[in-house]
Amino acid sequence: MSGAAPNHRCRSLPMSTDDCLIRLEGLALDASIGIYAHELAARQPLEIDLTLAIDGTLAARSDDIRHTVDYDRVVECLEELLASRHFNLLENLSQAMLDAIGARFPVRRAEIRIAKPLAVPKARRVSVSRSCEWKRETIKAVAAG
Repeated sequence: MSGAAPNHRCRSLPMSTDDCLIRLEGLALDASIGIYAHELAARQPLEIDLTLAIDGTLAARSDDIRHTVDYDRVVECLEELLASRHFNLLENLSQAMLDAIGARFPVRRAEIRIAKPLAVPKARRVSVSRSCEWKRETIKAVAAG
């Protein structure tokens, strides 16, 4: 991995008028995550909510999957990341997920919430939220007629 800074800023921004939001809510994936012995011994369930902002103009007009983000491929991307290594902290995992999504998909912004429902016995879940924006060239649909 190079020492170059990623081409994104991690902060929330207002929506553009061309934005289309794709949401994956309640995505259930297992991960090797945590710092305690019992967390290192077994994979744990995660609950993930993900919002992707894309320029939806072309997809809205073409009805073609090639002009949007295929959410099955997003899930595959996250599964590959989770299978690749152990993560100590949700903060690091959330950034790694955003980096992977930004590298593979034409998203303008992404927001992620990752929860560990088994982390604290007296809490329903512990979660971390992050968001990032990427500078992208956009493709505008050509008006018909």
